[in-house]
Amino acid sequence: PPPPPPPPPPPPPPPPVQSTLWDGLAPALLAVLVCWLLPALLYVRFAREGTATSTGAGSAARAGAGRHRGVLYGSLSSFLSVTAMAVMFPFMQVRRDALGCDALCQGGQTSLRSALTLVGAAVIGRASDRVGRVPMLWVGTAASLASIVISLSSDSLTGMWLAVVPAALLNQNFSVCKALFSDYIDEAGGTDADKAGAVGKLGMAVGFSFMVGPILASALISDYRRALLLSAAITAASSVFLLLLPTPSRLSRQQRGGGGGGGSSSAGLTGFLSLPVLKLRGAQLLMLVRLKMALAFHMFAPVWQVSIRARFDFGPRDHAQFMGLVGLTYALSQGFIAKPLVRSFGDKVSRLLLLCILVLGGARPVALYTQSVGVVYACYVPMVIALGVMNTAITTAASRLAQKEQLGGFYGVMESVENVAGMVGPALGGLLARVDGFPATLAAVVCFYAAAFVLVALFFSTHVSGAAAAEAAAAEAA
Repeated sequence: PPPPPPPPPPPPPPPPVQSTLWDGLAPALLAVLVCWLLPALLYVRFAREGTATSTGAGSAARAGAGRHRGVLYGSLSSFLSVTAMAVMFPFMQVRRDALGCDALCQGGQTSLRSALTLVGAAVIGRASDRVGRVPMLWVGTAASLASIVISLSSDSLTGMWLAVVPAALLNQNFSVCKALFSDYIDEAGGTDADKAGAVGKLGMAVGFSFMVGPILASALISDYRRALLLSAAITAASSVFLLLLPTPSRLSRQQRGGGGGGGSSSAGLTGFLSLPVLKLRGAQLLMLVRLKMALAFHMFAPVWQVSIRARFDFGPRDHAQFMGLVGLTYALSQGFIAKPLVRSFGDKVSRLLLLCILVLGGARPVALYTQSVGVVYACYVPMVIALGVMNTAITTAASRLAQKEQLGGFYGVMESVENVAGMVGPALGGLLARVDGFPATLAAVVCFYAAAFVLVALFFSTHVSGAAAAEAAAAEAA
């Protein structure tokens, strides 16, 4: 019999639905409306109350406060310490693969590191208030060396887990250095702009170290063990600058005649755990703003990585170039932009924070939906500058609220708040993206930025700037 006729060809697929230009731009335009236009109207209303003034004049001693030699030595020590950590970055994934550390293992180590840092930031920060800043810097350096020794002596997955503990728990040198620099500037009679400059130098040192470390590793070494040895050598070199650090006076503002900051501390364990500055409305406001900003940042991160890969097919080289630009911009914003901006806004720091939030919240939707790599870079440069300036301004504001014997603990609690956001934010952002795609995550990010904007606009001047000004007036009267 003749063969059966071939089956008819399948029907052609339906033509793809051509989305209109409005469909593609609507989410970005709506987000810009919420992030830029509405807050901008509020900002103009607040700006009419007065113009920003510069704190301007000061004595010769104040002019030189930002050039304290302790700030230089502390920044150099932090640069070497973070560079020592960064030289291991290019070899970490190869090491995990060799030991059979899968995605669940890597996620577990990240969670462990975040949890330990959450506890260590508060405890070490408070210990720096009671024992001293410089001794806690030595503790952090010794903890980093201990982690390296564990990694060198153990060629197993258990050793990799154990190596996480000392550095994550005890090395809180970044927040301790911020408190130490604030002590130096206070001793020299410096201004808030000088504090912003000192913290900016520290941030610039850390930003450059994240760029130098991987470059140094790729040029000098080729395997994980040599990376550990190089890291140990650089960590030991960083301790040389710790030897040169001057010890600040232990006189607090209250002991010099100032007020505020939450009262004196009692001795013993109760005094160690007590942190009266946390009862101040201004301190609570700073922690809440930092939490909302950090949640917005960490929720956006997983969506951003997927989006930039899908739109532009970013490979390792593209990511390296992009992160290099981000690191360089952040470092320069901390070192050269933050201090002049803080000085120019004077006692109207809330307006500077509002501008930073506008840039951060408004540029993210455009960067997420644009089809141009150039627009992405054009959005991220001002975003990173705004992030660096805002972090410096918040750190400076925190130093005005807390007494010297509470400042390290307060900085540690602020770091712990950020770690909470780092633990919760990526999972929450990914979950929202799975439920309703990118718009759901972007909407949540926008809401957090809007909430931070409202909090700063309504309460910062009263509870942070106002409280600090009242404390300064009381100290001057005394």
